[in-house]
Amino acid sequence: MVVLEGKGLSKSFDGEKIIENVSLRVERREIVSLLGVSGVGKTTLFNILSGLEVPDSGEVYLEGECITGVSGKVGYMQQSDLLLPFKTVLQNVCVPLLLKGVDKKTAHSEASAILAEFGLGECMDMYPMKLSGGMRQRAALARTFLTHCSVFLLDEPFSALDALTRSEMQHWFRSVIKDKGASGVFITHDIDEAIILSDRIYILSGEVGSIKHEIEVKLNERDVFKEDFLRVKKELLEKVK
Repeated sequence: MVVLEGKGLSKSFDGEKIIENVSLRVERREIVSLLGVSGVGKTTLFNILSGLEVPDSGEVYLEGECITGVSGKVGYMQQSDLLLPFKTVLQNVCVPLLLKGVDKKTAHSEASAILAEFGLGECMDMYPMKLSGGMRQRAALARTFLTHCSVFLLDEPFSALDALTRSEMQHWFRSVIKDKGASGVFITHDIDEAIILSDRIYILSGEVGSIKHEIEVKLNERDVFKEDFLRVKKELLEKVK
């Protein structure tokens, strides 16, 4: 079942076209990656999918409903974790619920439950500066999940992490999306990350960003040392070039 769909999306700024005629779909319990070089329009596309920007042409649909230009319908986690340094982890994660008018007691209860689920149960009363990079990203993801959306957009959330933490977070994030029956769209420059995380990969390229290729990823237990991984990586490298 298709949960998020963009049809014929185009956007210009100051007369300069950024993306043109971009169409993509995301199915339930699927992770889709947008792979492309800097400046090709990936973040612009995310801003349109999230409703923060209105396309010059084209439409966005969530479960069949047109949501073009309507924000708050999908979860959106930007590159920085954006945790407020003067609030505890629990207080930070409560923010989406409080903004929706949920009472403080209920918000704390829901936030506590998801923090425990995300392995941060003992960190609720800590401040962000006391957390490791991976723990901060888990907290930011917990906050994003409390928007109670069915689709989550993530703009390179693991790019600042060290290699070991990043690998752990990639596998953890994939399992969370699958377990919750949600869907994810992931921006990355990293071909290996795209293969590890994704069910499908869209390659965005060109002077004006457009989708040039769509590649389905099928790996046996997502083992990065198997021939399947190398085959997909070779195909991606050829397409990106």
